[in-house]
Amino acid sequence: MTHYAPKFDLFPSTQQDDTIYLDRWRGAALSYRVGQALDASWHHDDHELVVAERITAATFERAADLLLRYQFYPPQIMTHVSDFSREGRQMREGDRIVQRIHGLALFGRFLLDGITMNVVTAVTNEPRRAGFTYCTTEAHAEQGEWTAQVEWRSDDSLLLTIHSISRLAMKSPFIRESKARTIQLRAHHLGMDHFKALVLAT
Repeated sequence: MTHYAPKFDLFPSTQQDDTIYLDRWRGAALSYRVGQALDASWHHDDHELVVAERITAATFERAADLLLRYQFYPPQIMTHVSDFSREGRQMREGDRIVQRIHGLALFGRFLLDGITMNVVTAVTNEPRRAGFTYCTTEAHAEQGEWTAQVEWRSDDSLLLTIHSISRLAMKSPFIRESKARTIQLRAHHLGMDHFKALVLAT
């Protein structure tokens, strides 16, 4: 039986090709199911951000396209490759996403990256609402789900919402729970700010 696990990359090269993990980890099973029973060990996070007070259809379409191509996190936090990026399209249910998460840096050089895989489990693409959910696989240091959605509301504002459920799935010399939690929450907020900037860029 094949064993899958996240990869920790010390002193990573700037020329990494992470598409190899899309194929290498293709058989990694989900480590979390939406709606499963949860105890007190799980973290629950909900965030909202008004991206713009008044938008047009074109702005919503731009926001939806950015989100459904997973253009969310700034590159100093995380980069990714995916089935949909490899094929140059928006995501679909069942697509796999390989994340390279930058955990430590010194003088602008990344010292430690974590490489993980998620699977897209739901996609919404409606005239005034778009978003997706992905869940972790065995090739991830955490267990849980992450949902991002944009909504063009009746007052013409654009709302971004993030919902996540997570906990550490493994013990490793590279991971302390408190540090992982700090990195996670920082990534949420920096990602939302970066997404807003991308949507509003001219």
